[in-house]
Amino acid sequence: MKFGKQLEEYELPEWKGYYLPYKLLKRKLEDLSARTDTPRSQGSHSGRVGGSALEGEEAYTEADWLRTVEEEAMRIGDFVDRGIHGLEQQLKDLEKMIEGLQSGRHIEESIDENAPTDEEASFLELRVLQAVGRVSEGVQRLRLFAELNHAALYKILKKHDKQLVSKEGLSEAFPRLVKATRLNETGRFDALDRDLKKLSSASSKTEDIDASPEVARLIAGLGRTGVVGLTVQPASHRSELVLSFFLGSSVALFLAIGVLLCLPEKSPKTFSEAYFLTPIPVFRVVFSFLLILWCMGAVAKICDQSDVNHMFILNVDPRCRVTPEFFFARAATLTTLWILIFGMYVVDYKWKILPTVWAREGYNKRASFHFVLYPVLLLLLTIVGSLAPSTICRQRYKLAVLRSVKRTALAPLFAVDFADNMVGDVMTSIAKPLEDVPAAVCYLLSHHPQEEELVERFVTSGDTCSDTTHRWVVPLLAGMPFFFRAGQCVRRYRDTKECRHLWNLGKYLCSLLVVIVSRMDNTAMLVSVSTVATVYAFLWDVGLDWGLGARELMPGNSAEARNVDGESPKLSQKNGLRQRHFPRKVYWLCSLVDLVARSTWVFTLMPTSLVTGNIVIRVILVSVMSSVEIVRRSMWAVLRIEYEQLSNASGFRALLWVPSKLNTAPERRPSKARFAQAKGLDGEGGNFPQLISLFEEALNAVHCIDACLISRQSPRT
Repeated sequence: MKFGKQLEEYELPEWKGYYLPYKLLKRKLEDLSARTDTPRSQGSHSGRVGGSALEGEEAYTEADWLRTVEEEAMRIGDFVDRGIHGLEQQLKDLEKMIEGLQSGRHIEESIDENAPTDEEASFLELRVLQAVGRVSEGVQRLRLFAELNHAALYKILKKHDKQLVSKEGLSEAFPRLVKATRLNETGRFDALDRDLKKLSSASSKTEDIDASPEVARLIAGLGRTGVVGLTVQPASHRSELVLSFFLGSSVALFLAIGVLLCLPEKSPKTFSEAYFLTPIPVFRVVFSFLLILWCMGAVAKICDQSDVNHMFILNVDPRCRVTPEFFFARAATLTTLWILIFGMYVVDYKWKILPTVWAREGYNKRASFHFVLYPVLLLLLTIVGSLAPSTICRQRYKLAVLRSVKRTALAPLFAVDFADNMVGDVMTSIAKPLEDVPAAVCYLLSHHPQEEELVERFVTSGDTCSDTTHRWVVPLLAGMPFFFRAGQCVRRYRDTKECRHLWNLGKYLCSLLVVIVSRMDNTAMLVSVSTVATVYAFLWDVGLDWGLGARELMPGNSAEARNVDGESPKLSQKNGLRQRHFPRKVYWLCSLVDLVARSTWVFTLMPTSLVTGNIVIRVILVSVMSSVEIVRRSMWAVLRIEYEQLSNASGFRALLWVPSKLNTAPERRPSKARFAQAKGLDGEGGNFPQLISLFEEALNAVHCIDACLISRQSPRT
């Protein structure tokens, strides 16, 4: 295998672009070699032609090529040095935490004040051991990075000597660069391994055991890290390929179902759109649940790739081995069943594949009892697939989620931690899917085949429920999540005495007001209340939940850079700015998406009959809006967890430090696209500042209010 292919195979995806640009240097070297050999091989007759053809490239010489190699080698050496420095800083923090655990001092100050002390103290020790494993993984990754670049530097300089018939590469440049970059000093990694082994044996769960961090993790029930030895496990790559294939196939199948829906049906006289759509609430409830599974996997995947330790922030049992792949696998299996069963229902109803049953008792001759079997079968398979025992997602983890939901529903009676806070926010985003639950129950418990009265109810209100259900049950389900979340705000204010929780309470009361006003016949009031609720929630999302202000969104600052010097994750001593995990353009995109999705979210709290009278459009509108809100909440969750990790914004954790995989990420090499982007944003003729000035003023106002509310509060440590 050629070395270029081998280098690509062993590159870590998250560090792609930081390695020695072997192929680019090889291409430049081949150009230099061709320029040197052409006059010699073709003689004086072709020398003039070759000289004119390569006239523009004569400026790039062998000295320039060697200078480029030296610059890249120094950049790589700086990457390794910063990585080792970051790992050493994490080891120092871990040593302090282990000393505190062994002496029994400050344990209660280092854990979640709202969680059970005994359980959290045990979890803290496991988290320390887990953090040791993450640092060990970082050491292995960095060692692999250094060795790959060491080999790449040797190979490219050897190719230089071979193609240019020189000895300068391996005899002079290679020893000098290796010494300057210290790529051959494996003792630095060995020292880190010894310190990690010492820390692993200091835990009470692995006390007096001479074992590596990997063995210590296995003894404590924490599983293995993602890197074994010096090679990257290929399972993750295979799972990504399988996931990509499935997503592509699912999109194709959804398009095929769309084509089936558009094709002309058999016997148009007996075909009824309303009858055909009556089981849609059941299909939509299942689809919303599957979308939540997909989004949970996506949130976990993005957090893993962006070094956001969501498991630590959400106070998940460190022994839990539920990965994004678990959510993707369950969601993929159930999505396949959804597509299959819904497709069978479409084909059966439109083209009458199976004979009708009890058609005389139904809406018309096409009505049949067996149509209800499709949604019933899908619902049963979804329940079984979700509750099926698993060696990865054990029953105690599922029960922990249910206990969190119970604490959220009884928020004034229970202290609120960050996980419960997230559960409450997620529940507010499934208000519309919750409204589908009574509609699905009404359909399943109604007469089958559907009678004319039930079909007319569906045409009028979008489901087969009675007026009493619409008047009391549906508004109650739509408002309950916001009531629960308001209760959490009240409990947080009681525990912390911070006025910001009262302002947060006002946000959810505005949402409750939308639910109430939407049931009244007053369009002007509905528009006014909805506008206030949308702007209120949007500014709170961006300014307080995500912690985005002018420093993070405006060009000309380094707030988007990662922390590379082992400093506090909250502030950088260089510029005093919070170090974020994503580029600035990601925050801008998420802010715009949040604003647009928030605007559609308001419609999820209203009866769809207020928007349109067409039953097909109503079904599509409800499905799209519910899905958009679930996706928006997933996007929100990633940035919310990221900001909580960086700054402990809401004060849920007494422990600010969060274990990281590898605290290093130097700036990438400047690219033409980046220079063009900077020119477009900062150029004299751009209108960018004018376009965002109003948005910046609104964010500044939110931050000023927040600063005033907490100015008298003592800072957390």
